[in-house]
Amino acid sequence: MKYAIISDIHGNVEALQAVLKDIKSRSIDTIICLGDIVGYYPDPERCIELVRDNVTDCVAGNHDYAAINRIDIQTFTYYAYAAMEWTRNHLSDPAKEFLGSLPLTIEKNGVFFTHSSPSNPKDWIYVFPDSEDAVFEAFNSLVFRLNFIGHTHWPSIMIQEEDKIILHSEHSIKLDKNNFYLINVGSVGQPRDFDSRCCYAIYDSDHQEVALARVSYDYSITQKKILENNLPAFLAQRLEKGK
Repeated sequence: MKYAIISDIHGNVEALQAVLKDIKSRSIDTIICLGDIVGYYPDPERCIELVRDNVTDCVAGNHDYAAINRIDIQTFTYYAYAAMEWTRNHLSDPAKEFLGSLPLTIEKNGVFFTHSSPSNPKDWIYVFPDSEDAVFEAFNSLVFRLNFIGHTHWPSIMIQEEDKIILHSEHSIKLDKNNFYLINVGSVGQPRDFDSRCCYAIYDSDHQEVALARVSYDYSITQKKILENNLPAFLAQRLEKGK
């Protein structure tokens, strides 16, 4: 079976549509979303609709819970805070109910999925590859050998081989049943690894392979809508820079 794992859409419908089109071309069996459907960009309602229509399972991200006042946004950056205030005013009741129904974690066929660190998903910890404490804490909490996360917008494949943790240098990997894996699938709607293209992961359970896929889209359309809706101009600029 082939899984597509997407994350951090953030209301960017142009990016999501491009990724769904790419997924369709690859004969994927099921799509799993790791949260942050909303936040930052101007089409939260439409993105929720597309997720509901196309995704088999979905967990909540911190922006999803923020949109329904389930978490405090006082710690958000200025841009995230301003965009969340806008997002809260542009969601229907059914959309909010959907966000409220999302769990923090999913286990499916021996694979674990969550938005942030598996160590304590409700604390929304970022697991950057260069954050030693967060990486070790995450790996020490793992129950399943294969684990997918999002949240950082920075795709990565981290591997625990016996007593060492390795950052895999390539964008695809053949899984070893003796290792533990923590794979960040990157971001659909707001990449931050200096690549403006959308990113998501493909897991082939039959061949035990994982790959990170990139998809181009016309972000100028999104940029125009950001400015038309009086969202911070910085949010438009970062789409082009991928940071």
